[in-house]
Amino acid sequence: MPSARYTFGFHGSMHLLRHAGEVQAETVEPFFENGDWLYDPDYFEQIPALFERRQQTALAGLEIAGVVVGFIGTWFAKKILDEVYERTLKRPIGAQLDKLFEKVEIPAEKTIEYRDVIYLEDIDLVVVIRAIASKDAGQAIQNQVMQAHRVAYSYIEQHGRKGPIHCHKIIDGSITAVPELFSTLEEINQHDRSQIRLLGRR
Repeated sequence: MPSARYTFGFHGSMHLLRHAGEVQAETVEPFFENGDWLYDPDYFEQIPALFERRQQTALAGLEIAGVVVGFIGTWFAKKILDEVYERTLKRPIGAQLDKLFEKVEIPAEKTIEYRDVIYLEDIDLVVVIRAIASKDAGQAIQNQVMQAHRVAYSYIEQHGRKGPIHCHKIIDGSITAVPELFSTLEEINQHDRSQIRLLGRR
């Protein structure tokens, strides 16, 4: 079985992207470098479901100032609580988000989205966990993302693969048990933009 693969992604202004890259180097990259992970951005670019134009998105009606994304490639057959998946969930997501808020001032009317993306190669399924990040809430987000992945895996075990992407949201601490289904990450972004247009008409 191949080593787990990883890469990163960011959306937002150049100011945010510069700081996000610095924070990534300080917090997340050492975690991967100390294990048998394979950094492989080309691998993720070849997965059709991960196509997107990297435009701004929205979640729960909030305008997004930036998006921080973590990509993992692994196998569902390893099961959620085995050694590989447990170490996947131990990534320092909380420290990454807290440091980003220390470095970047986010306008009051905007927010940061954290998006955790795991591609399960053996069943050709992308699991996307989306959460709104706020200042000093990094560890809470990390815990919620971990729990959301367990919810996502439980759904897959019970119902199987329902589409190329299963997307679960964390809103006000609550995790959607039934995923929204999409074909690509770009479809998620288009869905967000349509929701914002609908909210603007109210």
